[in-house]
Amino acid sequence: MPTQSVSCTYSRSLFCGKPRALSNVRTHSLLSLAVLAFLSLPQIALGITEEKSGKSYPDEITVEFAQKPVELIATGTALREKTFMKVDVYTIVSYVEKGTDLGSDPAAALIMAEVPKRLQMDLRRGFSRDKLINAFQHDIEKNYGDKIDSFAEELETFKAYWTRDAQDKDLIIFDYDPASGLHTSLNGKELGVIKNPVFAQALWSVWFGKDPASKDMKKDLLAAIQE
Repeated sequence: MPTQSVSCTYSRSLFCGKPRALSNVRTHSLLSLAVLAFLSLPQIALGITEEKSGKSYPDEITVEFAQKPVELIATGTALREKTFMKVDVYTIVSYVEKGTDLGSDPAAALIMAEVPKRLQMDLRRGFSRDKLINAFQHDIEKNYGDKIDSFAEELETFKAYWTRDAQDKDLIIFDYDPASGLHTSLNGKELGVIKNPVFAQALWSVWFGKDPASKDMKKDLLAAIQE
């Protein structure tokens, strides 16, 4: 009589006990490997996100100042909107050297701080060169008035950086290094360095001054350090 073979398709617990155990071992091994692989991944900072635009930035970055790496932390991010239609103009993020004591008035402290710091603007639409220059000058004048004479030459140098209209996705970065001055770059290309620290303070006043470009932006640019 031919020997009847038992199919493991049915009644696995009765007839296929050993293969089932082997299957469990393999499953646990795969799970263990998956967990180990996950734990071995580099830790990624959560970052901060400008809520209206969805634009995200790292909450900590390392920037080279005077040929030395410096850790900067984000103080906040904001969105600049214009016209009654709320057109997105740019997002901006503010960074300052990690460990900097900003005291009870962080906005004023950020303006005056003689430490490495950064402002980064990510443009979300194009507009004319004149609008860009006039916006900077207008907001600086609002905060400095007649005192603008103390850095008039530097302001003209700064205005001369902008030789074309602003374009969507342009990346503008202002890095302040106490040792060398204010470094301005456009899309990764340095446009120039202004050594007068008063001008750097004036530039930071555009967003952190008593009469900023937007009070909502000022608040948002400090939100990450006031949570």
